Amino acid sequence: MRKRLLALLLSALMLLSLAACGSDTQEETSGEETTGEETGTQDFGGAELVVATWGWAEAGLMELAADFEETYNCTIVVDPTSGNGDRLNKLMAERNDPTADVVMLTKSFAETGAQEGLFEPIDTSVVTSLDHLYDFALDANGYGPCYSLCRYGIMYNADALEQLGLEPPTSYQDLFDDKYAGMVALPDMTSTAGPYMLVAMAEAMGGSQEDVTPAMTLMQEKKDNINIWYTASSDVVNAFTTGEANITVFMDINMPGLMESGLNMVWVDAEEGSFAAPATINVVKGCQNPELAQLFVEYMISDETQSKVAEAMNEAPVNKNATMPDGLKTYLAFGEDAMSSLKEFDETYISQAKEEWIDTFQRTVAVQ
Repeated sequence: MRKRLLALLLSALMLLSLAACGSDTQEETSGEETTGEETGTQDFGGAELVVATWGWAEAGLMELAADFEETYNCTIVVDPTSGNGDRLNKLMAERNDPTADVVMLTKSFAETGAQEGLFEPIDTSVVTSLDHLYDFALDANGYGPCYSLCRYGIMYNADALEQLGLEPPTSYQDLFDDKYAGMVALPDMTSTAGPYMLVAMAEAMGGSQEDVTPAMTLMQEKKDNINIWYTASSDVVNAFTTGEANITVFMDINMPGLMESGLNMVWVDAEEGSFAAPATINVVKGCQNPELAQLFVEYMISDETQSKVAEAMNEAPVNKNATMPDGLKTYLAFGEDAMSSLKEFDETYISQAKEEWIDTFQRTVAVQ
């Protein structure tokens, strides 16, 4: 009998011990932090994602990327290599060991990069918001989409023209008129806008993208009327603030800054058509963080981020579901009607023809 009571006592003690252990384990489990895997979000352990973009876009990009950094436990590092051509040349030089994971380029330069094999195709299992974008924002070959848009048109300082008693220009061809001599800043052929303006003029003058002779001839004959052939936005801003230029073909995103400097700026949709310079986002082939880079592309084109693009970067969103404050709609393109009214170009043809156009331009137009 005594043995039986002892056995029962030992069994009870074992059960009490197991219960206490289970309680401790439960408390330890409940005290653990939730991991990214448990919440469906990947934790990249503080990885650095290098994004190559325009220097002036750095502040806005970092503002947009704050939530991305927190969500994926990573850090965005901006490589602010200046112009499109500089970024593209750097990618080519580093093609075997790229320092950038993501690159932002205007559409025409991105086309050249794709032809050079510098980008990874977009992983549609990760980048799932592509069908929310306007058609022009998609790449037909499966590379990076556009994430924003700037619009080029004519803008001028109304006060300066009024003082001289001049009527404002209404077309790109007008800008070469003798009456505006010494007042105009136009895009160099090596810039994003130069080839677009050339083709737009050629088509309006009876030529085409295959035959830009009419427009190139006008440039050659009236080259001395143009005060500045610019390659960077800062060239135009400086020229307007110093009075060296009062008329230009320039991006809509620069209107607010020029107006804030005290200039009475007016926008004109040229008779040949205002045209877009969409900005693309691509994953660099052979980059250090390809998975994180694909996630960043999705983040930049998502409905939520696209609704912040206009305020953060002063550029128009290209997601059909994006919203924009009414105040920004006065100078940024927004909505189906605005997007469909912009002149589009054959980027593949332009990227192939541009080298010849640049050579002709530099030999016959951009010379004293």
